[in-house]
Amino acid sequence: MANQPLKNLLGCLPRAAFRNLLIGAAALILGILLGGPKIYISLASAIIVFCLMLIPYIAITWWSVWALAKDKAKGTLVTDGPYAYSRNPMYAAIIFLLNPSLGILFRSWILLLACAPIYFSWRSYVRGEERGALAAKFGAAHNEYMKNTARFFPNLRKISPVLFYSATGFLIFLISFIFLNFSALYLRWVVFETKGEIVYDTPSPQASAPSQSFPESPGQIFPPSANQADYNAADNSIFIEKLGIRAPLIQVSGTTQKELNDGLNQGVILYPGSALPEQSGEVVLSGHSSVFPWVKTRYGQVFTLLDNLKAGDIVSLVYNHRQYDYKITDQEILTPDKVKISDTNRQTLKLVTCWPIGAALKRLVVYGELIK
Repeated sequence: MANQPLKNLLGCLPRAAFRNLLIGAAALILGILLGGPKIYISLASAIIVFCLMLIPYIAITWWSVWALAKDKAKGTLVTDGPYAYSRNPMYAAIIFLLNPSLGILFRSWILLLACAPIYFSWRSYVRGEERGALAAKFGAAHNEYMKNTARFFPNLRKISPVLFYSATGFLIFLISFIFLNFSALYLRWVVFETKGEIVYDTPSPQASAPSQSFPESPGQIFPPSANQADYNAADNSIFIEKLGIRAPLIQVSGTTQKELNDGLNQGVILYPGSALPEQSGEVVLSGHSSVFPWVKTRYGQVFTLLDNLKAGDIVSLVYNHRQYDYKITDQEILTPDKVKISDTNRQTLKLVTCWPIGAALKRLVVYGELIK
């Protein structure tokens, strides 16, 4: 009998939390066995996001404890504080804040997806509690409270119609955006471990001249010949070892949107009016960062990860069977009207793609200079 007050205070929390732990542990173990899928962010970024999500979780939990403690002596149903917006604010904080934050901390997509069965697990326990102990103790007052207050997530329409419709619009936009750009987003945010290492945690190697053949390329990139150090038997191509990019270089006849898009769908375009790799001046290349699902092209995400290039990384071009290696020097984000071909006599490189992913509001521009 001594445990009865504690049981009444904790409710279904111990059982629901234990099942929550079991589901989360199973998701983590499955992710370890499969080597992923991992969320494509650095450990430092994951820790920052985890801490930012932990702050509201702790705030809601303490606010809930304060409201419970304040009304404990009265023996009445708690309906103020966070309980005015949610019947189970502490549980909601675990479901919608703590669990996702742990998924991000462990960089595990499986753990994030496990939040769905975890939610239904909590829901089953809470429904049983509401129909049992709480209904028996508070009767009609509890039934009325259930009618007017959401179980977990606050009723935004009741709080503010503007907030409700804004959140609904954002959710519709988010779902549509993910659908339209799924391939690029998958490439950008999903990765599998290789030999126990997460690729984004490994320092990028300083790429050397291409020395492997890539059957997926229109031509093959071969090691330089002993007789001609800059000779390469491949067709006109771009090769970025760090990003796993190998694509044909396409020359387009004009700058209309149709001509540019037709070229982009075939590979990476040499922008009309820019220098060619064998000439002095700036070589300007452009590639897709994302395309709509109905656009049939192998190169719709060729520059999705272009922003991962850092100073010192190497980009290699093969043009007219000669190889040109460029060292990356810088990158910036500009509005389209500011992206122009530079007037220079030096042999430089400019890689351009739409930014952010799934939009054409700005351009990501990466700069390089010829080293060989």
